Amino acid sequence: MVVRDTSIGTQAGLAVLSNRWYALILQNLDSDYQDFMTLREQVRGISTFKLLIALSNLTNLSLVDSTQDYQYRLTLDGQAFQNELNQLENWGNRQLHQTGEVRLPHRNS
Repeated sequence: MVVRDTSIGTQAGLAVLSNRWYALILQNLDSDYQDFMTLREQVRGISTFKLLIALSNLTNLSLVDSTQDYQYRLTLDGQAFQNELNQLENWGNRQLHQTGEVRLPHRNS
């Protein structure tokens, strides 16, 4: 079997992973509702507007659930994705521990 491109599912997952704000947001949420301003304080460096847009996008992807009064939590899919992020972090930490460095590929690789 010759594979010439990654699957659509892989591309969708990588699109979420490649957005640094999505990963930070997903890492700072859990299954309990959290107030927007609390989340805003935890995710540093993102503007309020960009955070709202990112949360809206994550909600549309069914990774985050929201209420009308700006409370947010992870959905079951969001919890599963967060688990995958944790696995990636663990892998990266093992690489760092084993080699003393993490070799990051160039973006165009």
